[in-house]
Amino acid sequence: MNHTRKSSYHHFFRTLILLGFSSYIVVLSKSDALQLYIAPRMMIYVKIASVVLYIIACFQGFMALRSYWRKPVACDCHPQAPRSILRNSVAYGILVLPLMIGFLLPDTALNSSMVAAKGMNLSAATTSMTTSRTESYNMPSIPKPATSSQTLRDSQPEAAQTAQPESEIEQLFKSPDEWNEDFAKMGVILYQKDRILVQPDIYMEILSTIDLFQDNFIGKEIELTGFVYREEDKMRTDQIVVGRFAVSCCSADASPYGVLVEFPTATNYPQDMWVKVTGTIQNGHYNGNDIFKIEAAKIEKIEAPSSPYVYPNFEPLTILK
Repeated sequence: MNHTRKSSYHHFFRTLILLGFSSYIVVLSKSDALQLYIAPRMMIYVKIASVVLYIIACFQGFMALRSYWRKPVACDCHPQAPRSILRNSVAYGILVLPLMIGFLLPDTALNSSMVAAKGMNLSAATTSMTTSRTESYNMPSIPKPATSSQTLRDSQPEAAQTAQPESEIEQLFKSPDEWNEDFAKMGVILYQKDRILVQPDIYMEILSTIDLFQDNFIGKEIELTGFVYREEDKMRTDQIVVGRFAVSCCSADASPYGVLVEFPTATNYPQDMWVKVTGTIQNGHYNGNDIFKIEAAKIEKIEAPSSPYVYPNFEPLTILK
């Protein structure tokens, strides 16, 4: 009988732990903090998991009561809990510790401290996250179009520049391979806009397009938002990086991507401050790499968005249009 009572205590502990994890997911969902840990496309599976955990917890609770009342459980085929107090403490502690950390620590977005550990990527076109459908995007360098938009603009009268035929624009965005065709189509659309607005829904896709066809966008006005990051020992006082964390599945695979920004009073914007930058795209050079940069005309402080991360989008043209 004593063994039956001990078994009931184990069932009670398991019930509490399962209810704890299920409740934690519910709390994160209700507070909109779940997006700080997983990508939106994965949320439905986590929410379903919370329901499953709750059902299992109810079954464990039922077994605990049956054992406590010294009534036979459904079967005796389930594995018995370790009898050693130390082994029990370690087994339950492994589950309780992360649960306590989750409830006790505040839910915060990734910031510059994580960037310092991972390193900021200033070349979006070489990331595999936005192009996980093929390995072709992981090439060290991607050929630029042979003809630059600046050359074409210089060869035309001013009136013709304002009414440039789309067929000529398409010639500027010839895809170097079939896998870059979507980026080439995006380039045509972005090229015709007065100002490129880097939307969070297609953040990586827009930056990748500009990176791929950099020469065509020199002098183009651009606007983007992100948090401030600065490498004190490598950047000039008029330089900062404005970036975001790109998440494919969960925060564990998050990678920081950003754009080098130059502004005379860049030192006025501290690390991790969220800003909106308006300026023009220019050729840049940083840490031995050729990149594009933004010569900022205006930087505004903004509130951190409720959804600070960006995610891969495999249908960017539907949003851009």
